[in-house]
Amino acid sequence: MFCDHCGKSLNPGAQFCTACGMRVLPGAGFAATAAVPVALAPSDRVRRNIGLLSVLWMINGILRLLETFAFTLIGPVLLPRIFGTHAWAGWDFPFRWSMWPFSMGLVWISVLFGAFGIVHLVLAWGLSERKTWARPLGLVIGFLALLRFPLGTALGIYTLWVLLPEPSRREYDQFAVA
Repeated sequence: MFCDHCGKSLNPGAQFCTACGMRVLPGAGFAATAAVPVALAPSDRVRRNIGLLSVLWMINGILRLLETFAFTLIGPVLLPRIFGTHAWAGWDFPFRWSMWPFSMGLVWISVLFGAFGIVHLVLAWGLSERKTWARPLGLVIGFLALLRFPLGTALGIYTLWVLLPEPSRREYDQFAVA
């Protein structure tokens, strides 16, 4: 018995060709078999996109840390009344220690940017190393990124498109490491 599509020999009673994946229709004996195309290949959406997704989250994390640098170091120098400053023992800090975070001016935003920047870098590393915890973290951060229009929204949609579907979960679980 041979596959009508690729010509490879088939095992008796086989339902699919092991070479091309075509479905073998049951018939009267070896001569009456036919091959019908069936999509047997599992979705490889995660494998094709995980590298790019990791790089994009790394770039996003670096940009967040650059925002933190700008708000924390450059902002108080250029606009001290808006960003707030405080001198302590000869050191000039970009925030006041009393009544935190309100006395910090706009610098508290940099704390939030910095925290998200670090989380984005951790996510990028986890995705590139195929860690089991990276997919759930990616989904959470992907949903939060939807709120940051326009680039965060695009990255959030791309992340959810890659990681959210059930076939993607199964595929990620196959190659994820602890």
